[in-house]
Amino acid sequence: MSIFFSLFAGLGLFFIGVRLISNNLRQVIGRRLRQLIARAVTSAGSLALFGLLAGAVMQSVNAVIHVLVALVTAGAMDRKRAFPIIRWANLGTSMLALLAAIDLHALALCLVGLTGIAYYQQIDQSTRWRHAVGALLGLGLLFLGTDFIKTGAAMLRTEPWLREQIAELGVWLLPSFALGAMVAWAAQSSTTVVVITMSLAAGGLIGWNGGAMLVMGAGLGSAASAWNLAGRLQGSARQLVLFQVLLRLQGLLLTFIFYACNRWLLDDPFGRLLDHFDMGLPARLAAFYMVVQLLSDLASRALEKPSLRWLEAWAAPSLQENLSKPHFVHDEALDEAETALLLADKEQQRLLACLPAYLDALRQDAPAALASADKRQAAESQVLQLCEQFLVELADRQRSRDVLERSMVLRDRNRLLASLQESLVELHQSTQAAMGDPTVAQLLDQLVQSLHMMLEALAETAARAQPDAEDLELLRSLTHDRSELMDGIRRRLQGSELEASLRQAVFSATTVFERCVWLARRYVLLLDAPAMPGKPVATTPLPTTTPARAKA
Repeated sequence: MSIFFSLFAGLGLFFIGVRLISNNLRQVIGRRLRQLIARAVTSAGSLALFGLLAGAVMQSVNAVIHVLVALVTAGAMDRKRAFPIIRWANLGTSMLALLAAIDLHALALCLVGLTGIAYYQQIDQSTRWRHAVGALLGLGLLFLGTDFIKTGAAMLRTEPWLREQIAELGVWLLPSFALGAMVAWAAQSSTTVVVITMSLAAGGLIGWNGGAMLVMGAGLGSAASAWNLAGRLQGSARQLVLFQVLLRLQGLLLTFIFYACNRWLLDDPFGRLLDHFDMGLPARLAAFYMVVQLLSDLASRALEKPSLRWLEAWAAPSLQENLSKPHFVHDEALDEAETALLLADKEQQRLLACLPAYLDALRQDAPAALASADKRQAAESQVLQLCEQFLVELADRQRSRDVLERSMVLRDRNRLLASLQESLVELHQSTQAAMGDPTVAQLLDQLVQSLHMMLEALAETAARAQPDAEDLELLRSLTHDRSELMDGIRRRLQGSELEASLRQAVFSATTVFERCVWLARRYVLLLDAPAMPGKPVATTPLPTTTPARAKA
């Protein structure tokens, strides 16, 4: 039973590792690291090297795909560049000689030890390093889980009952194929099946045909395990997983054709070729596994265009994924300060124009909301983070006073947009909790409609190249202090017969509404200090806290 416990624990550690890597790598990747990765995988040669090394070290294409998913969703790598990496990673897993030279057990223990030291030194409490520590722990657990799986598999082949059953594999080819598929699916790695098969062949427990069927079955098991990884993934992340499934299935079909022609039609030319190199049965099976990988790669390349069209149709990018991508800012613009400032300003205008959509689900006469407020905020907050990093790097590159001042204005606007997004989500939650009572619902609807009109007017004015004084004066009047009005509403409700839960919901909604108005007014004041060329810059200090009354 200890063998199965080792396999089970290995799978558990593997899944924990890939989840930690996926969750933390997305947070730890900064703009500079994204640029380094983007430069490192710009050519076909660097993509091939990256994929081969990733597959050889991790010995699991599924683990490589999880890392690629994190890189793609974090914006560190374009989705189209990830596809060839998956191809080369499949070839990298067949580099058994390289695997033998790497002690994954020692590496895993070192990574876990380093993570333990980081936790002891409380480095994980640092805002800057906590996600890096989490990703390091995930990588260590992934390697440790893989080592547990391999250790259990190595112990499994010494069992007497397995030796008795394995002798039949050379006769019954279909059971051999099914067994290879099941083991590869459970181990999350076709290389594990190949290593076991080579060990059995070296011990004389299995012949060529049974071993070849185990290797081909491992391809199907690898496709099935990749399919399981799709899970709840959507958009580009799901496309990467489905690409691996297609690659494996296409290669499996081509391998069956190769095997059938070699065995029944052409009198084993592959075997005669290997005879020239005086290769034993384990080496022949390793060579056959390499052929399987090469055929998968060739089939994938030949059918690349129809496969990508199918992936686009079946796993189109989700709305949340589209919302989380910037439309204007990009790294190439940093070399030209004026262009960079213009693009950052246009990105903020776009996000500002999206703010009224946060209230669509609360307005009675509004169209159906495309995305819930919390999902929209989770996606668009990533764009704001990219804008912040973009402006910080622009200020580091450009030392002129004019650029620094204008970038400071844009960064202030960026923080206000983030606060508005968070406040609108909070307003959405508070308002939904109080919609059961007709009187309260009417009151809250008036607040929502008023705020919606205010945000629309703000977005329209901010989108103009040069907002005139009348527009700015109108916005200042729309965003005047509403504290007395909100206090009056709260006092009237204090003595009413409303349920305590409804009264508390209204108190929360009016407080958040007051904060939203205050934030909108701060944004209006920053419009007086535009961040565009040829305009005077007179920044107003941005308070770090809201008024005391707004926090009540």
